[in-house]
Amino acid sequence: MRDFFIRLFTPLARRMSGINPDILTFVSLAAGILAGFSYAATRTNPWFYLAGGCLLALSGAADSLDGIVARMYGHVSRKGDFLDHFCDRLVDIAILSGLAFSADATPVFGLALALLVLLNSYLGTQIEATLGSRSYDGTGKAEFFVGFILFSFLALIFPGTVLELSGRGIALVDIFMAVVFLATLSSLVRRFSLGLKESVAMDSEEQPEK
Repeated sequence: MRDFFIRLFTPLARRMSGINPDILTFVSLAAGILAGFSYAATRTNPWFYLAGGCLLALSGAADSLDGIVARMYGHVSRKGDFLDHFCDRLVDIAILSGLAFSADATPVFGLALALLVLLNSYLGTQIEATLGSRSYDGTGKAEFFVGFILFSFLALIFPGTVLELSGRGIALVDIFMAVVFLATLSSLVRRFSLGLKESVAMDSEEQPEK
């Protein structure tokens, strides 16, 4: 899905030659934080799901564009990469914390999901630091954003929906968090396995022959 969004936003990036990619990074950060507050505010009004979904779409678009613009116009830098990764994690925390305290959500589920998503993101950057290339296996930020946007509109259309599973009612938001949790866990296992396997292979290649 990441490649799809790169192709989607590349035509727009061609019109942004005079824009500093760092500005797009901060736009993504601001929109992501506001999206988190919007999800938390759904306790007072379900229409905040619409605000959250729209802000999340803006955050995701800006996050995609900052990298495309940087590569397209030769603005790639260590500072930009550092800011991008740091702001991405802040957006993750804001969105997941907001969802954890949204209408009908079970906060402990949301906070557990936040920890898992952060750990999965850490593995991606650690693989890049160790192996020299980033791993995009499994559920990444693109899938994460699309899932949240779709959920936002479903939650707006069907506010307070509770599904009966095994004789007990489970809120739609908790089911969504469970699905994201399982998808993220699968991604984490794949990334860990890849990182461990490739690290062992690199260590073996670097050992001198006896």
